[in-house]
Amino acid sequence: MGIIQRIFKDIKLHRLFLDLSLLSARISLAMIIATFRMILPCSMKRLLGETVLITGTGHGIGRELAIQLSSMGCIIVCWDNDIDGNRSTMREVSKNGGEVYGFVVDVSKRLEVRETVRLMRKVGVPDVTILINNAAVLYHKSFSSLDPDDVERTFDVNVLSNFWTIEAFLPTMLMKGSGHIVAISSMCGIYGVSQKVAYCSSKFAVRGLMEALHEEVRLNERKPNIHFTTIYPFYVDTGLAKDPEYRFPYIFGVVTPEYAAREIIKAIRRNDTEYSIPRSLFSLNVINRILPESVMRLILDFLADVDRKQKERDAMNSRLDLICSESTKLRDYAQ
Repeated sequence: MGIIQRIFKDIKLHRLFLDLSLLSARISLAMIIATFRMILPCSMKRLLGETVLITGTGHGIGRELAIQLSSMGCIIVCWDNDIDGNRSTMREVSKNGGEVYGFVVDVSKRLEVRETVRLMRKVGVPDVTILINNAAVLYHKSFSSLDPDDVERTFDVNVLSNFWTIEAFLPTMLMKGSGHIVAISSMCGIYGVSQKVAYCSSKFAVRGLMEALHEEVRLNERKPNIHFTTIYPFYVDTGLAKDPEYRFPYIFGVVTPEYAAREIIKAIRRNDTEYSIPRSLFSLNVINRILPESVMRLILDFLADVDRKQKERDAMNSRLDLICSESTKLRDYAQ
């Protein structure tokens, strides 16, 4: 009996050694391929004839994505609850000769999403091959001043709408064995930011949704060719957030919606899984996460120029105290 156990043990060790050797070879090959892709420009897929549905097309990034993708030969489907803004985007796409469909829909409401999908099929809109979840809201408030309705609205629009749209279009992509799902997250989905607790929470959730869904589809036995891309912009001038003040504006500066749309399209064409705008932020994040938390916080405070802002606030408070003091003296003198 002891001999048989030793034989089985030897077989298991031998198999483990072979598995580890195979894993090592696969890792080495993957590293070589990844290195070559970083050095050599990868081929970009053509988007001609793709049917692209974009949420939040009434303004900002969504509007620019619709215009730029239509110029590349895509059929555009515009979703927004802003009737005038959506019509304006559709007119711009049509003016440039693009094929466009528009629907007024609140993406945070599952029934509206499902009814709109049924309407699309009824009027003959081609099956969606690229879904871009772009719609979002942001309430710039401290946690103590957040209204419960603001929190619910944030998650309804920024998170749950992704579930409802993916629920509507992923089954067809799985059936056809191809497709592309894109989520516009934020660098707030990687780092927590003061005064944006609800927004950061929602963007972290989007990151988790995309990563988990990507893994689920990757392990699907039918091996569908469906790509997932999560975009992490730092700051885009869309009017959604206040203008941040950071050192090194050439890295952390504000970018236009036009530029952001171009970068997003580039990531889609390369089938990138994750992409930050600017691109350098992802590298900085990887380096930062290796460091101890105390060091990471020091670097973040330096980049945000926290010391200078604190001094400015202290100086402002001193001036206010002086003004109040002088006002009190004048009032006492007048009496």
